[in-house]
Amino acid sequence: MQAGTRAPAVKRYNEKQIIYGMHFVKALKSSDLPEGQVRKVKLEGREFALVRKDGLFYCIDGVCTHEGGPLGEGVLVDGWLECPWHQGHFDYKTGNTDPETDWVTPVKAYRTRTEDGYVYVEI
Repeated sequence: MQAGTRAPAVKRYNEKQIIYGMHFVKALKSSDLPEGQVRKVKLEGREFALVRKDGLFYCIDGVCTHEGGPLGEGVLVDGWLECPWHQGHFDYKTGNTDPETDWVTPVKAYRTRTEDGYVYVEI
């Protein structure tokens, strides 16, 4: 940052945190999502799938692009998040899909961060 310029302030609004125009929303306590598990969360009226893998948190859209299955109720299989309805595979880091499950199309991935024991998702 150049001398004489100010960094934008961090504003906190209950469960939301806005930084540089980004919109982080508190999703859950980090301790509520065990390692290697998937959890469905609803944030601002939308469903998301949160994954905890190797100590890190990942988030993708929570609705399968095939027939609307709940990705947050899926499981991790061979490095993919598997939809519980028709076994479509999603990369939980990027939202991309497994070419072997060509009946699904990619979903959006979201940045996450942890602070004070909570997981926040940028939406």
